[in-house]
Amino acid sequence: MNQTALTHAHPPLFALPMTELSTLPVRVESAPLWPQNNQTKWTWSCRNLLPHTEYPVRYDDRGLPQAGDVAMVRVENLGYHIKLMTAQQGQLRLYPGDQLVGVFGHRYATDAYEAQVVTLDNLSVLTNAGMIGTVLSKHQDMKKPTFVTFLHYLTDEHGQRLNLKRAHFHPKRSSQSLGNIILVVGSGMNSGKTTTMMKLTRSLLERGVRVAACKLTGSVSTNDRGELCATGAHFVTDFSDYGFPSTYLCGEDELHALFHTMMADAAAARPDVTVVEIADGLLQRETRLLLESPVIQRQVQGVVMAATCASSAIFGLDQLHAHGHQVVTVSGIITNSPLFMRELMSQRETAIASSAGNGEELAQVVMQYLELGI
Repeated sequence: MNQTALTHAHPPLFALPMTELSTLPVRVESAPLWPQNNQTKWTWSCRNLLPHTEYPVRYDDRGLPQAGDVAMVRVENLGYHIKLMTAQQGQLRLYPGDQLVGVFGHRYATDAYEAQVVTLDNLSVLTNAGMIGTVLSKHQDMKKPTFVTFLHYLTDEHGQRLNLKRAHFHPKRSSQSLGNIILVVGSGMNSGKTTTMMKLTRSLLERGVRVAACKLTGSVSTNDRGELCATGAHFVTDFSDYGFPSTYLCGEDELHALFHTMMADAAAARPDVTVVEIADGLLQRETRLLLESPVIQRQVQGVVMAATCASSAIFGLDQLHAHGHQVVTVSGIITNSPLFMRELMSQRETAIASSAGNGEELAQVVMQYLELGI
């Protein structure tokens, strides 16, 4: 890949020469980025990198980014994201001129942004955890994104770009079989998946069930993972723990590898039930790939589907049955409306369990389905 020189109107930050890297064909200099400089906000998406480490930066690398590449950017214009979650200091407000350390990633969010990693120009903040990319479309109710300017890539001690996926994803399989895997899927975005997942997990725990709670797909964010941690599950993880800024546009083999690796780690906690959330809706590419996969079908015992209304629930039930999945129950936003639930029951014979309250109905239905006598 050809590299062109990047010129700066201001002197480069953190210019501390590293003589051991002086033979590299690009200018690589030390960047003590954690967290001494008050203008630099190290976002939560990069939490897995070693703290208190001086990461070199490549000032003249203008090569096209890849998903997972770690970079420093400068905030130009504030938009939807006016605050970000940071790795050590919690949520911090953004100001024009702030420098962020974030990760390039793709995003698919029907109620928010569609974005991809395509260029170093026209970059925006995509999630509250510091994922960066180029917005291709947005929901009309969403504000314009917060725009940022690329400054430099972070590198390792060999001058190679830091990439979270390469650094943290080490595929493996468990030597022990993990049973009682329940998928939580949604008819679409904001159908109540995470609430359903949270209520189900907490209610199972209160009944003495050992639970592993996993989010397999999505875009890096602190919200969902934080909610799962708050339940007190015996094991909690999501895709970002393995270096994935998001799972959008991942290949089928990569999704399978992530699933097997996550289940291997969950197995070490000896759960009675493993609850796995798949992000977005049934028509989303990665969701569809996973649900259609015989590999997933063979290992999953059942599906809890969150839906927004009776029509979406009927469509979802038909799709899941067509893919060979057993639907344990319907839940989510639909259960806020007695009329929606009556509409569904008039058209399909299926269990409906409310995600409101403490999730007792969800836990009872799932435990009965799995024949758990705990």
